[in-house]
Amino acid sequence: MAEADEERVRDIIRAWASAVEAGDRRGILSRHAEDVLMFDFPNTVRGLDAYAETWDFFYAEPLDPIVFRPGEIAVTAGSDVAFATCEVHCDGTSAGPLDFRLTVGLTKQEGDWIITHEHHSVPTVEERFILDEEE
Repeated sequence: MAEADEERVRDIIRAWASAVEAGDRRGILSRHAEDVLMFDFPNTVRGLDAYAETWDFFYAEPLDPIVFRPGEIAVTAGSDVAFATCEVHCDGTSAGPLDFRLTVGLTKQEGDWIITHEHHSVPTVEERFILDEEE
């Protein structure tokens, strides 16, 4: 059962990313919980309505067709909680190309997986947080 759940979670993330590329707002939101919590850069976003509004900024001034491609998706799934991680390549927005890290938390509700937490991050460029490999 765990393997089937893990693959279902991968399918949900791939479908979400495809919806982002296509500009399909309904598809973007379809697997998210009403009380979704997202740690985004730079803000914390609570609730599906607030999450939906973040896509207004994302699509505001595209430079090219949107590219939103997850790399290899690692999933750990229990009977009712799962999380997934991957790196995502994004391009075509006014921000230009960006590779970011994605962590998604899901809960099984009424027999299917729903995204309850989404976290985006990028590696820091602040020197005070970067280890000097030579030390």
